[in-house]
Amino acid sequence: MLEAITIDQVSRIAALAKEARLIRDRALLELPERELGEAKPQRGEHNPAAGIGFAPLPDDHPARIALQKAVAALSDEAGSELLALAWIGRGEYGAKDWQRAVPAATAMLASAGKDFLADEVDLHEQLTKGLYEISAR
Repeated sequence: MLEAITIDQVSRIAALAKEARLIRDRALLELPERELGEAKPQRGEHNPAAGIGFAPLPDDHPARIALQKAVAALSDEAGSELLALAWIGRGEYGAKDWQRAVPAATAMLASAGKDFLADEVDLHEQLTKGLYEISAR
């Protein structure tokens, strides 16, 4: 199924994405509530970072740079397969839809470029699940 990218390449990018995610999550957990300028709720969620969503690591962070370089080093075809795997892992396509997912990923990357993949918050999980799905097929 994979022709332009190897499982080792996907695993390396997934590991880099996981490292970037862990660093980003640690930074959010350390965010004091007073910095948000909101009153602490009487009940319910007390995690001040819960509503922020994903903010990528700073452009000059080594973990982000390593992930961006790994993604940028891929050929266009490998980038398309990587994105297709992420989509399968996210549930947008099934493993049986690989032949439709890759051309759709190629079209997306032609307009957006590969850079946005490094900012995907759940890239590690998506790639891991995508690999599982296509290997189980």
